[in-house]
Amino acid sequence: MCRKSRHTQGFTLVELLIVVAITGVIAAVAVPLFWQFLDSKKLEVAAEETANAMRFALSAAQGSSGYVLVDGSSAGRLAVFNSDATGAKNSAVTDPLTKRALDLDLSGGAFSGGVAVAPNFMHGGTACNQLLIGPGTQLQAVNNGSVSGALEAGSGLTLTLDSQSAVVAIDPVTGRVTLP
Repeated sequence: MCRKSRHTQGFTLVELLIVVAITGVIAAVAVPLFWQFLDSKKLEVAAEETANAMRFALSAAQGSSGYVLVDGSSAGRLAVFNSDATGAKNSAVTDPLTKRALDLDLSGGAFSGGVAVAPNFMHGGTACNQLLIGPGTQLQAVNNGSVSGALEAGSGLTLTLDSQSAVVAIDPVTGRVTLP
């Protein structure tokens, strides 16, 4: 005669509730840390994109022996234009990879969304919103369409996301672009 065991395998309701409670506590701790990590990565990506756009603008000016204007006057955007010595915008500089105008939108980018950019192209202690790059890496600050003068130390672009910030610095003598 076969006897069936009365012991069934499975979990009791109490065991399941304990597992759900522990999972909830772990999620409550891990999710905010994950979002903070994600925000720091967004800021890093935005800083890299901005630095690369500045480096490209410098090489475009050197390659053409003309002038290039980096325009940061639109909120969250950084656009690059061919220019003349007065800082007047001509045609947009084209990115050779995408075949489109170099117009970096940090506020709505897939990997850098929500990042704000503030240009600080310094001249005479004043932060200007445009940078004119001329032959031989002449760097001049431009404010509201008027050339202010030679770029000064402390120039760059400040990127912010919530309470975090990063600065993409530009050396006024060499034009070297550095990240934090």
